[in-house]
Amino acid sequence: MEQLLGSDLRRMLTAGARLLENNKEIINAMNTFPVPDGDTGTNMSLTMRSALAEVEKVGGESVAAVASAVASGSLLGARGNSGVILSQIFRGFAKNLEGKESISPRELALAMQSGVYSAYKAVMKPVEGTMLTIARESAKMAVSSANRGAGFVQMMCDVVQHAEAVLKKTPDMLPVLKEAGVVDAGGKGLLEIYRGFLYCLSGEDIPEVVVEVEEDAPQRAMDAFQTEDIEFGYCTELIVRGKNLEPEKIRAEISDYGDSTLAVGDANTVKIHIHTNNPGIILQKCIVFGTLHNIKVDNMREQHADLLSLSENDKPAAAVPAAGIAVIAVAAGGGLTEIFTSLGVSNVVRGGQTMNPSTEDILAAVKEVPQKEIIILPNNKNIIMAAKQVSELIDKEVRVVETRSIPQGIAAMLAFASEGTLEQNVAVMDKEKNKVKSAAVTYAVCNSRVNGLEIHEGDIIGLIEDDIVTVGKDINRVVKELLERMIDEESEVITLYNGEDVPGEAAAELQSELEELYDGCDVELYEGGQPFYYYLFSVE
Repeated sequence: MEQLLGSDLRRMLTAGARLLENNKEIINAMNTFPVPDGDTGTNMSLTMRSALAEVEKVGGESVAAVASAVASGSLLGARGNSGVILSQIFRGFAKNLEGKESISPRELALAMQSGVYSAYKAVMKPVEGTMLTIARESAKMAVSSANRGAGFVQMMCDVVQHAEAVLKKTPDMLPVLKEAGVVDAGGKGLLEIYRGFLYCLSGEDIPEVVVEVEEDAPQRAMDAFQTEDIEFGYCTELIVRGKNLEPEKIRAEISDYGDSTLAVGDANTVKIHIHTNNPGIILQKCIVFGTLHNIKVDNMREQHADLLSLSENDKPAAAVPAAGIAVIAVAAGGGLTEIFTSLGVSNVVRGGQTMNPSTEDILAAVKEVPQKEIIILPNNKNIIMAAKQVSELIDKEVRVVETRSIPQGIAAMLAFASEGTLEQNVAVMDKEKNKVKSAAVTYAVCNSRVNGLEIHEGDIIGLIEDDIVTVGKDINRVVKELLERMIDEESEVITLYNGEDVPGEAAAELQSELEELYDGCDVELYEGGQPFYYYLFSVE
């Protein structure tokens, strides 16, 4: 391969994300710097998942388009210190590849180098022995290897070998790692992404689990750091949206109120991350610059104390099949992915209407989770059959709860009880999904006539379950027409999920209007981020 296409880069990123996901628990257990809150692997994996969700929207073979999508998706979905730094690596990577349809090994190496520049620039006080070091040394080796005439496979092989060697030296660079007897967790996460690149380029299968740390390393990592040593207790994250934003100005405004401060983005969107003792002050400072979105506050002292309180048998053990039941859900959109994940879904497969995942895609997600008992929520009638075929292809107990919409999937997940048996959960989830009335608002892609309705390309169409029942020119009007058909005297809750093409402010205005129209119902609004559909909603 002399030139890398957009489709090749897409496959590399998918492989990197999968290998990272497979190793996230051992990375979590190694998490020591800057705070041992046990979530570095999860944060990096969720950031990659958000990046890939954006990549899936990109067609064609342009490397620039794929790289730009990765940068955008990873920024909006960045979790934790490590996730934000990873998003900046991708941002610099994409900036270097602007306008390129395909790239050579040297161009890939220079893009990696550009990513390093962006990441270092984003961190106020760069610390060596972290993922920044691994990023820098990996890019340095990539450039050196490409300059020697190496092809893609040889270059990434050189990168992985060098990054492995540097990672082993991180305890000598950072005392807290040496005391804990572990390598840097964020650095290992980045190495797994690059290792995934290599597997993809060389045509090798991604291994289920890679374990490269001593058995007692996770315990040492936790014990080396006392909960009371955490100076700033709340990991605070949010997105600021506005006009003419200046990330550096926002960072300067909040930097005195904590550490691990990051403010990255552009003139319209800035991602904030800070460890602080007063999240309220951070929100007050940021709201001056624009509107606040995706606010997330975690008590890191509590997270660390919870990890310390785990018995040895409860510690993550990546090589041992996990007990319990894993749930796999199909969804598209960063917000919906976050919702399903927060409800306990182990893996979210990108897909939905017009973008149905294959049986192979769902099978891959089932293979990624360590549990032997699996429940699949297809969340679309056209995906049910593909989901049902998975059980014939793997030696796991797989059941499909035949959810036909996102609201049905969420209702089913709310009924999931981790302590219940597989059959008990399937039964109660199947029952609960049928209590939800689902609707959707989208647009017509062609002229047609359905259910006696004359539909023209570009019209706004409203569906209840799978049937088109109304058509119009105004999104909010169509939503209200659907609700007129769905609301009855027993209705209590209306739940809206706005899509990627509906600004949060517009969705909030609609929520207020519906609260006035249906004062006997609770009207809830969540940012779904789904493509194609302006709104998905349910009535219960």
